[in-house]
Amino acid sequence: MKKLPLPPLVGGFEDGHVTWDRLESIDYDTLGYLLSCHLIIEHYMDHFLATYPGTPIFGWENAKLSFTQKIALIGALPFPEPYNLPPVIKHLNVLRNRFGHNINTKLTETDLLPIREFLVKCITGENQVPNDPKEILHLFTTVVCAYMASGISFRAQFAKRNSS
Repeated sequence: MKKLPLPPLVGGFEDGHVTWDRLESIDYDTLGYLLSCHLIIEHYMDHFLATYPGTPIFGWENAKLSFTQKIALIGALPFPEPYNLPPVIKHLNVLRNRFGHNINTKLTETDLLPIREFLVKCITGENQVPNDPKEILHLFTTVVCAYMASGISFRAQFAKRNSS
């Protein structure tokens, strides 16, 4: 696919002239993948919270909560170790905000360290966690969504049994 350049950013002003920052080194693939992972995790968080006992009375669909507010809500729930999801999801949100507000941001190994450490605890093995940023994001998103899907499924079955 042909790479389509975006207009340059205004870099600043020097001696009455505008300087321009070209956007030639953006890793659109990793940027898009990180944003997609964030959206998918938010989708699961929405359903995870909506199926939690007591939430239907709050008008969940109309609440329009921010991602940070959703993290705060799940942060009040008990997550057994090693699946303490809220701090790591919060970290993913920090990365997403960094990319969302500065298109020149690069994703580094250090950026992914909290996510990697979480995965090492969950998978019980340093050698089983990949090093590639997209593979780390993929594995993290899979673990988070699988955990939340199990809670959603459990509560759906529980609700069905109690309504019969």
